[in-house]
Amino acid sequence: MNKFFLQVFLFLAFIPLAILIGYGVLVIAPIFCCFLAINSYKFNNYKEMYIWMSFGGLSFFLAMYMLGVL
Repeated sequence: MNKFFLQVFLFLAFIPLAILIGYGVLVIAPIFCCFLAINSYKFNNYKEMYIWMSFGGLSFFLAMYMLGVL
């Protein structure tokens, strides 16, 4: 097989994998922000806690929109 065609095929094969990883990050981001907010609460850092809560809420609604729920 020609090296160029093999490289094109491998590039096209990685596109669905990149999409899958992107959606995985969208789903994991609100959960990660939740744990960061809990950690900030444990150290009585309420300003950082509210920042993580708002960022987690924003990423949650973004994930719901991208997954087609909203």
